[in-house]
Formats: sequence, C-alpha cells, structure tokens
Amino acid sequence: RYTVTRPATHPSNPEPKASELAAACWNTLLELLGPNAGHSTFDQPGATLSRLTADLTSATADMSIRLPPDFDTRTLLQRLRTRLPAGTLDIQNNVPACRVDRTDPVVRALTTGIRQHHTQPRLKVKTATSDMNTLAEVWNIPMATYGPGDSSLDHTDHEHIVLSEYQHSIDILTQAIHQLARLPSHPDNSPTDTTPPHPRSRR
Repeated sequence: RYTVTRPATHPSNPEPKASELAAACWNTLLELLGPNAGHSTFDQPGATLSRLTADLTSATADMSIRLPPDFDTRTLLQRLRTRLPAGTLDIQNNVPACRVDRTDPVVRALTTGIRQHHTQPRLKVKTATSDMNTLAEVWNIPMATYGPGDSSLDHTDHEHIVLSEYQHSIDILTQAIHQLARLPSHPDNSPTDTTPPHPRSRR
C-alpha cells in the first residue's frame, strides 16, 4: 500500500500532486517488474492496481503483486522505495508462492483417480492464491489443488459449477483418498506444526 500526502495547492502548481505521485509509484512498479511481467505466466511476476483513491493532497494505492517461487521480494521493495520521492510503502499481506512436483503423492493420487474415471488429467499451475499457499507455510506435507469448474471464471459474474462435474469430482477425490490412505507414513511427510495457520485476507 502506497500512501502519500501533499500540501494543498493550485492544480497549475508544477510541484507533484498526491494523485500524480501515486500514479508514478504504480508505473515505477511495472517498470521494475520488467517487460515480461504479467498474469498469464506462472514463472513471471504479475501486478494489479487493486484500489486507487487520490486527489491533489492525499492518495492511497493498493497494489497486488503475484510473485513466482524464489522471487527476490526484498530487492524489489528496496528498489521501489528508493525511487519514491515521497510517501510510504507498507506491506499489508504476504503469502509466498508454492509449487509441487508431478511426483508429489497427492498429485499422483489425483492423476490416477482422474484416469480411472475415464478422464484425461491436465496438470497446471495456478496464478492465484489458495489455501494451499497458506498451508504450505506451516505444514511440510504433500498437497495439490483440485476441483471442478472453470478457473478462468473465478470471481466473475459467470462463475459456476456444473453439477455433473461436481459429482464426478467427488468420485475422483474418493478414489485419490483411498490411494493415499494405503501409502506408508514417512517422517518427512508429517506436519511440522499441527496448529492451523492464522486466517488472513488474500488478494
């Protein structure tokens, strides 16, 4: 969240206004992320200007930045702060990205369950935050994201689930859980902390 205040002045004053500084902060962020940044590729960062409230004397800009695993967040923030002539930049929330391998036991179990129900599995990475990101911070256990529906419709007015796909996914999950239940327990797969993570808002 970028916040800045400026003294009251006439619009024709050449001194930068709060609204202009907020716009400049957003443009600087995009510049620092680079020309390949965007939400279409998992391995590249992507930024969204979530909210902007501004006038000549005060401005607040909420910027949501989706970062890939192992991205140097500290350096990005340092470079952005260095480029800001005024105002403050505060981190409201931080949920690290996570990615699991195709050999993850949950991925394998889900893939088997999908195939056994005569459907071709499609492995993909999601450029969005889910409970998996939050759990991965505290639990060292196999995990994957699965469910019915078209993820491209998430948070839109057309988001929906076809009931037949919903019922189909229950059968697949049931099969996957039975397969996971037969796996031998391993110390590396046991939770490092059995306390559920604190709830947090996610953008």
